[in-house]
Amino acid sequence: MKAQENKPNNGIKARPINQRRRLSPAKRREQIAREAATLITQYGSYGFPMQALADAVGMTLPGLNHYVKNREEMLALVIESFYDIEDNDTPIDPAGIPATITPSGTSSSEPDGNKTSSAKHHESTTPATSNGPHLPSALRKTVERNAQRPELVALFMRLAIEAADQDHPAHEFYRNRHHAVLGNMTSVHWDLPEAYRDQEQLHDLIVTAFFAMDGVQIQSLTNPDESMLQLWERAERILFPSPTWDGYR
Repeated sequence: MKAQENKPNNGIKARPINQRRRLSPAKRREQIAREAATLITQYGSYGFPMQALADAVGMTLPGLNHYVKNREEMLALVIESFYDIEDNDTPIDPAGIPATITPSGTSSSEPDGNKTSSAKHHESTTPATSNGPHLPSALRKTVERNAQRPELVALFMRLAIEAADQDHPAHEFYRNRHHAVLGNMTSVHWDLPEAYRDQEQLHDLIVTAFFAMDGVQIQSLTNPDESMLQLWERAERILFPSPTWDGYR
């Protein structure tokens, strides 16, 4: 009598145990980024081997290397995937501008690197109105958000320095993001004191504010005596002093 093959009779299609789930390249990169972000939160950017990430996504190390060739590419993928994403997976403007604020002119996704600085300064000449958003409040929200994710901020700051190298995998991301931030921030119709309704003055203020924000983030990571928010409160008093900014915060 011919032996019967063991076949499932419940209508469920059989699949070998431990068979790897097939994902599209985009979905696989998303999975890698999420698992890498989890490992970074638990162990730091350099506190786990790449094999641990491969295990987390159910791949071999050579398979993982097909998507991220090395740690630098993995870290760049995490920043590109999550730094400008809210906790609910909603994309936000690179400058951290609340979603209710609609800028005019340059899109945050379209870098304006081909424009001259003079042209960028004068793109928007419409004066702010009393119905516009407040710049100090928008910047404060960015700091509050970053204060809740110190590990990602530390990674962002470190990669920003490393990405100055044109061969770094995150070089293009940082270059485009810089243009996007300045373009979007200067094209919002902020409710501003009269002196800052001039585009040259507004541009200089925004650039200086982000200089200060970078410094605050670095200090908060190295100075345990003051939080990021406490340090930003110091910067706010210099950037937006009374009485000039009273009623515009």
